[in-house]
Amino acid sequence: MDTKTRRQPTHNLVRRQATPKERELIHLLANLGCSQAKYGLKHATSKGVISPEERLRLAEWHFLRLQQIRRIERSLAPVATLKRVYFKTNLGPRDLKSLKLVWVEDDKTRVKRVPPELDEILSDALDKGDTLKQIFYIVENKARLFASTPDGGKIPLWVKEWEDSGYEVNFFPPSFAKWANIVDLS
Repeated sequence: MDTKTRRQPTHNLVRRQATPKERELIHLLANLGCSQAKYGLKHATSKGVISPEERLRLAEWHFLRLQQIRRIERSLAPVATLKRVYFKTNLGPRDLKSLKLVWVEDDKTRVKRVPPELDEILSDALDKGDTLKQIFYIVENKARLFASTPDGGKIPLWVKEWEDSGYEVNFFPPSFAKWANIVDLS
């Protein structure tokens, strides 16, 4: 009986490079881990006494990281897809005959016909990780609207600020604190 393990040939394996969104997600996850470790270290070394301002700031950063990670995950696996139907003669973007929004709800595929002129806005919204509720709000209003506090299907204003910063990891959107509304109960 041979106990020698056989080595798998590695010359046939191809290493795939991470996409920019995957790299962003990896970076955010690493940052989230660091903020958790930093919070744990401060809590342990200060014998459970952290100033309320510092505790609130750490909580806001932690919650921001979680929200950013969720958005990146949704942009990697969008909540819906767009099905495009073109006129037979032309296949240009201006010759879109119909556009359908397709999503899965309760293990059933749902389809909603949407105006073809929303193609670019909806593609952008799905690519940026908007939720299904936000997508429907965009269909209703024919625009991607933002709000500084949670409001129906509007996209949080801090998302726009983060997008405008070029998805800078160490950027804390000014309107995030108002949107998150974290209350320190201790």
